[in-house]
This record gives sequence, structure tokens and C-alpha cells, in this order.
Amino acid sequence: MLTFGSVFKQNAEKFKDKPAVIFKGETLTYHDVNQRTNQIANAFLSQGYKKGDKVSVMMKNHAAYIEVIIGLAKIGVIVVPINYRLVGPEMEYIIANSESRGFITTAEYVADIKALLPKLPQLDTVLVVGKEETASNLLNYEPFLSRNSTAEPDVEVDEKDTLYIGYTSGTTGKPKGVVISHRSRMLTGMAAAYEYKIDESDVHIVAGPIYHAAPWIFLMMQLIVGGTVVVEESYNPEQFLADVEKYKATNTFMAPTMFNFLVNVDNETKNKYNTSSMRILISAGAPLPTQTKHDVLHFFSNVDLHEFYGSTEAAITLNIKPKDIKRKDGCVGQPFPYVECLILDEKKKPVPHGEVGELYFKTPYLLDRYYNNPEATDESFWNGYFSVGDMAMQDEEGYYYIVDRKKDMLISGGVNTVK
Repeated sequence: MLTFGSVFKQNAEKFKDKPAVIFKGETLTYHDVNQRTNQIANAFLSQGYKKGDKVSVMMKNHAAYIEVIIGLAKIGVIVVPINYRLVGPEMEYIIANSESRGFITTAEYVADIKALLPKLPQLDTVLVVGKEETASNLLNYEPFLSRNSTAEPDVEVDEKDTLYIGYTSGTTGKPKGVVISHRSRMLTGMAAAYEYKIDESDVHIVAGPIYHAAPWIFLMMQLIVGGTVVVEESYNPEQFLADVEKYKATNTFMAPTMFNFLVNVDNETKNKYNTSSMRILISAGAPLPTQTKHDVLHFFSNVDLHEFYGSTEAAITLNIKPKDIKRKDGCVGQPFPYVECLILDEKKKPVPHGEVGELYFKTPYLLDRYYNNPEATDESFWNGYFSVGDMAMQDEEGYYYIVDRKKDMLISGGVNTVK
């Protein structure tokens, strides 16, 4: 069954004593993580949660984030990741719109959720990771887990059930809830491992924020194939280099701004670290500047650099491989495995090579729908194909270029917001 929980359970049997998650120097094996995810699952079951209920999560990267994703996946409870940069009204909208019953955060954001609790009476379980809370309406994460069984929960979860609802601004003002199935993200992770040549011997650094679709996909990719993920709470270029050396990391995903910060670290600092283990670098979220590409490939002399185009709604759609990344400037490559692309004019007719039209794609990685938003769903689908509103062109060799959007966007940290 293509569910994250079932695959992780299987890997816990195959790779029992192998490091699965490393966070702040602490290593959790596949066995450790599986037991803790079972405790989370059973804890929420004991609270009366059932398949289809939602739990919002707002925190910086943490080992607990991965435990929550897998644990709730095992019982069909849906994770709603929230950007920790959002302010009160934006948080409130997502929690209310998603109909979340639970909320998980860290001490850093306790004041934010306390301020919202009177407005969100449906929240019956609020967990805080990493700090003892005495307030009756807040529970500490570790005791919440520890008093529950490590046995596998007895819940039937189907691959077509919802894994998570990711909120994206897309091309409208109000965030839209993107309903993503287990099957969609599991197939994405498996195809990514194939495309980027990742296996159980690899070590992936989670450098970008897990609330965002891409870091989520790539940590899933590495855990699906039985490798190790090193979780960084937030991105620091020198810490990243130190972690590459310490854990002999082999692959990572970063947004272009993160690569820019990395290549602009002074040479004395960069050269302190042995980064020779790194072999796969992946970028997306915005175009990777040409100079940054050259600087990255100069510093990581033996690395394969990929750049992909994607979205929360469709995961990875197009990918430009290392053989083309220097000769095809501004290009997002060719379709990712199992993706069909069309470029259509306003009458939904294909445009010739070299001409601009709206990009549509058909793929098993697509969203099921926008949550409680049939109008947006209907507007985005056409004959089984889907569009996020990007305008594209295709050259004579069949390579794609994103040239414009239907609406102007601002990009901050690889996250789109409407201008």
C-alpha cells in the first residue's frame, strides 16, 4: 500500500538500527522513529481523533515534525502545515478553513496560538514541543507521547486517503488548501529517488522549511528509500557546510536564495569544510541565477546540479538535468517522469514551438482538489490536465521555459505571495 505510514513501518523492519533522523546532534534510528510515531498515532486515537480529522502544525524544522507527519499518516489524520512566518489573522484563517481539531507548535509560537484560542473553539488538542506548559489548554509533546503504546495503530489507511492539506496563495488573494493524497506524494518521492539517483546509502540535509512542499517531498524521498535525513532547524550556510562534513551528506534541496547565501560565504570559511561527499544538489522555487549556478558548480566540483519547476498542487513537473543546466539558460528542462505537458492558447489549442501559452500538465502527483473550494478546482482543471496559471514556451528541442504568470507574484524565501 502506497501510504507513508506503511512504507515507514516496513523500512523500520528492514533498517531497524540505521539512522533515520538526525536533529541537533541526536540520532534516531528507524526503530526509534517508528516507535515514537506509533505513540503519536495512539495518543491522538486516545483523544478521539479519527481518519479525516486535521491537525495544524506550525514550527521550524524539528525531528518532531517528521514524527508527526508519519504518526498521523498511520491513522489517516491529515496534517496541515502552516508557514511559521504568518501572523495571527493568517494563522487563524488556515486553522479555521481547514477545520483543524489539533495544533502542534514549539515554545517560540505559544503566545501566537494562545491569542487565537478564544477565536478557535474547535481546537481541542494543542501540543507544545520542547517546553513544559502548565496551562490546562496546552499539552507538552513528550508526556503526551510517552504515556501511549508503541504498538502499530489498528487503522486502515488507503493510498487515496488525504496525507496533508498544504496552503498556497497560488494566483488568488486568499490561501487555498491543496488536498494531497498519500499516493500522490509517495509516487512523487519514488520518482524523485529515480530521477535524482537517490538510494538507501544517501544522507539528505533538510535545509528548507518543512512546511513548504519541496522540503517535505525530499525528506519523504530519502526516508522512502531507507536513507538518513539530517534536519536543520533553520538555514545557516556555515552550519550547512559543517553538517555536510560531519554526516557525509550526499544530497539536498535548497531554494535559489539559499544557494546565493552559500556561495557568498567567504572562501576561508567555505574551505574549512570537506564537502566532497555531496553529489546531488536540487534547486527550485524561483530561477537559479546563472552566476550562482557557476559558483555552485565551481565550489562543489563533483556535484550534479538539477533545477526543477513545480508547485504544491503538482509537486515536481519539469526538471533540467546536469547535462543541460549550463547550455540551457533560464530553462526548466523537460517533463519529470510520468508528467505530460501541454502549452495552450486562450481557446485551449496547442501553441507552436517558440510561442507562449498557458502550461497545463497531467500527472499522478496532482492534488485531488482545493479544500472546500470547488470553484477554484473547476477553474484549474481542464480535460484531466491542471494549471497553476504559469505561462510557458517550448523550444525546438522540447525544453520548457517559464516566461510569465497570469498574476504578478512576490517570492520570499521560495514562497509565492500575490503582489
